[in-house]
Amino acid sequence: MGDLFSDDEPGTTQTVGTGLMGGGYPAVVRDASVVIKAPVGTTLESIPLPRPPAGDGELTPQEQQTFEACKAGVDNLHKAFWIAGKSLETMKTGNLHRNSGVPNFAEYVWINWEISESHAQRLMSEWRIGETLAGLGWRPRESQVRELTPVAKSHGEAAAVAVYDTVARAGARVTSSALKDVVSQLPASSSGQSPADVARVVRNILEPAPLARATESRNGAVDPSGEPGRSAESADATEGQADRKPDPTESEDVRRLMQTLAHLKDAARGISRPVVRRAIDEHPEAAVLMVTEIAAALGKIERAIAVRKTTR
Repeated sequence: MGDLFSDDEPGTTQTVGTGLMGGGYPAVVRDASVVIKAPVGTTLESIPLPRPPAGDGELTPQEQQTFEACKAGVDNLHKAFWIAGKSLETMKTGNLHRNSGVPNFAEYVWINWEISESHAQRLMSEWRIGETLAGLGWRPRESQVRELTPVAKSHGEAAAVAVYDTVARAGARVTSSALKDVVSQLPASSSGQSPADVARVVRNILEPAPLARATESRNGAVDPSGEPGRSAESADATEGQADRKPDPTESEDVRRLMQTLAHLKDAARGISRPVVRRAIDEHPEAAVLMVTEIAAALGKIERAIAVRKTTR
């Protein structure tokens, strides 16, 4: 089976994401072929988290519902690999295929979707990175995220996300080869650093300005002030660094706030008073419980952001 997600195909165009400071997940939902109001299994939120099986016998109604959602999620492989990856992990962890007549999970996946065992393992290891990048407004290909897995293993998934996001916001077309090149240049000393630190390292890899200034210095360039060995560009760069304001997206805490805002905006699009009323009329007990939990979650968020009232 060929690589479904190669980003170097002729005619392939680069999807422009919104990044950390853009519209976030709502933007990707608006433009993507996988939309929030799509059938169960075609959005990440509609697939339950992986959990152990309820037993060894027949699937419970809840397990059967989860199984159907996961199968739909894998069918959606061509549209969003991170949904397929989560679906595969949920099925495998819960042994949801146990009544399918094919006890071996790898064989079950191959029979139904012709996904090799190694490919399935990759998808299961990549879906969390893909989900986070989607929340930031990007639509990465699986082949691109594959190049970030070494970073995720050594520095954590947040660092892997920082690499992609930094490359994407640099303005160049994001490809698997470009990401591979950047990852290969990450120093070993960056292990254990924060995502913001990793992002700074990536920017240094991408920016050729220091090398250009060093070349001009060796050539005896002179800046407008007449100082030998210092170019005008170098002088401007030094002045710019002095005036440079901190980039808020370099902060992991700011990243979390941006993700929270994106998800809240997304949630607000899908709920209204009529929706709540109909849900309570149709399934009062379940609906009231969910409304209560939503209110509790919003209350927690409101208490957390109340700190803004004390800041200047």
